[in-house]
Amino acid sequence: MSNTETLQWAAEADDSLARNEILTDDEIIRTVTAEDADDDDVTPVNPIKISHSEAVAALITSLHWVKSKILKHTKLCSSDV
Repeated sequence: MSNTETLQWAAEADDSLARNEILTDDEIIRTVTAEDADDDDVTPVNPIKISHSEAVAALITSLHWVKSKILKHTKLCSSDV
């Protein structure tokens, strides 16, 4: 991302923050509590038991995937130069 693109992104983020409503802690709690009341019709999901080794294998797989995406992106960016 170029310096100009970074500055543009930051300016857009500032604009979006200016449009957000600032809430007190009590207002946040009231809002979240009201939203929770609407969730009564949600069907509970039975959790799936996953062993530690399966979780580690899934993490390693996802890290390899991310690494391949980063390397692919890096190669694409360096070929543009």
